[in-house]
Amino acid sequence: MEKSINDLLEGATNVYRTRDYIVKQEIEVLVNRHDNNAVVSHDTFIRRTKLRDRFYEILFCARKNIDGKRLPSTMYDRKYVV
Repeated sequence: MEKSINDLLEGATNVYRTRDYIVKQEIEVLVNRHDNNAVVSHDTFIRRTKLRDRFYEILFCARKNIDGKRLPSTMYDRKYVV
C-alpha cells in the first residue's frame, strides 16, 4: 500500500514539487568552531503519483506558487521513495 503523504512529509522544514518528485527538505545548521558553519539539507525525493499530488495540492492550496521552491543549503544528502 502507498504511504500517506502526511507520513512522508513529517518533520519537513520545506516542501516543494518538481516534474517527477515531491521533495521534503529537513534543514539543519551545523556549527563548528574550527571550520566553517554549514546549512545542511536532508532531502527526501518522493515519486509523484496522482494520489500524492492530490494530497499535496490540498495541503498547499494557499501558496501563491503551488510548486514551492528549494531553500538553499551548502550541503545536502538525498534519499528516494518510490
